[in-house]
Amino acid sequence: MTGGDIFVECLKAQCVKDIFVLPGNHLDTVYEALYNNQDNIQHYVTRHEGGTAFMADGYARATGDVGVCMTVPGPGSNNASVGIGEANTASSPVLWITGQNPSYLAQRDPKKSFHGLDQRAAFTPMTKHLEIVHRVDQIPGAINRSFSALRSGRPGPVLIELAKDALDAEADLPIPPRNNGIQTTAAPQDIDAAIALLSKAERPLIISGGGINHTRATEEILAFAQLLDAPIVMTGFGKGSVPEDSPHSIGIFRDGVAQAAMNASDLIVAVGTRFNYRDTGNWSLKIPQPLLHIEADPDEIHKEYPATVGIGANPKLVLRQLNAALSDEKRTDGWGEGLRELRRQFMATERPRILKEMRDVMPRDAILSVDVNITGYGALPHFPCYHPGTYIFSGVSVAMGIGLTGAIGAQVAYPERKVVALSGDGGFLMTCPDLATAVMYNLPVVTLVMNDNQYTSIERGQLRRFGKRIGVELVNPDFVQFAESFGAVGLRVEDPNDFKPMFEKALALDKPVLLEVVK
Repeated sequence: MTGGDIFVECLKAQCVKDIFVLPGNHLDTVYEALYNNQDNIQHYVTRHEGGTAFMADGYARATGDVGVCMTVPGPGSNNASVGIGEANTASSPVLWITGQNPSYLAQRDPKKSFHGLDQRAAFTPMTKHLEIVHRVDQIPGAINRSFSALRSGRPGPVLIELAKDALDAEADLPIPPRNNGIQTTAAPQDIDAAIALLSKAERPLIISGGGINHTRATEEILAFAQLLDAPIVMTGFGKGSVPEDSPHSIGIFRDGVAQAAMNASDLIVAVGTRFNYRDTGNWSLKIPQPLLHIEADPDEIHKEYPATVGIGANPKLVLRQLNAALSDEKRTDGWGEGLRELRRQFMATERPRILKEMRDVMPRDAILSVDVNITGYGALPHFPCYHPGTYIFSGVSVAMGIGLTGAIGAQVAYPERKVVALSGDGGFLMTCPDLATAVMYNLPVVTLVMNDNQYTSIERGQLRRFGKRIGVELVNPDFVQFAESFGAVGLRVEDPNDFKPMFEKALALDKPVLLEVVK
């Protein structure tokens, strides 16, 4: 087998089913192997490497497993780096594969080489793990270590760089079996310390973070809340980890109801969260003590807030341990009617009309991919989600362009489910060529484009600061004709009263649709 054959066989052993690619000559041997394995791995050719990485990220968040993308080095990897940076800040398990020039050129100045770039220097800060492959015999080990990193602890993107001569060489090598990573549990003394805190608390409040989505621990955290008779608030990346119609859900961390609950609680139990800037208001938020912090990355314990008890282990497994220890201590006191009142306040929150109508029309398991735009900002607190992996957004890096491309990745993962992208006109145009990808593969993503011909959030900041605006006006295409030119369906809404029926029509078409909403 060639190195390309070995590489693809290794991907198959890791249960990779889909891969998002933009081809290049460095990787021809891998493409030959993909051609011969089309029954095992479906590859999706994209129009820009930035979208390629966003698609892999959307796939990873929707499934909870690894999303895979592949680009050429140099300009290809630089283009992809926006999406990889997003996966890094979102702790998303994305495997990023790039080619590289033959290994005998490794010591040459990359600034003088074809597609030259020192990718180790460029991308180590934004990846969890990085492998440079110079020889064919290094391929199986590189794949095995990469998937261990992807599936262990708090996930993040991993880069494998493959030298062209390593892919072209022939060898007979064993293929490593699926690597499920290392799943750590809490030490008995840590469980005892946590139980001691929980036993003293009358009104514990649970914060459900992205780690609950990553590990698909919805069942465990709901059981935990039931044992404690406690409310749950979700971080941004934790949205969807708990059904928002659960009697324990009181919305998104830092909203008014959640803040009232925090002020009334006597123990904060934070599970699977790093306490990022957005959730904490640039860390201005005071977290009451005591704090029980459970997080897959031990280095995050005490980093932002001191923990009374900190447990660095897999959140899903730790919750199982705690639930087993608490099984004979189910309480019904503490919050009592206070929990029901918090829930009533959360449910009474007024929601923007368009988000309410979207939720009314979309199925419970539909996936929403939210780009950076004013309407999208409101979706975090005001668009209820009921399943893990159904809310995709750029919560830390705030990367425009994730809406359509993240939705494409999610639609590939779940072809039978409804997937919607919510974009502004500015964000949509950043990755709009990949509307062609949706058309090429008949992916029925519905993209809402909120068109007001400007960068609205930037304009509002300028008006607040100096009362005038500059550089925020946009000249947009006719979005309906634009969509139709790709072979998608183009629709337009100018009257808010027409939005709901038009959105229902868009979802029912079961085709790639762009629905422009004129604001």
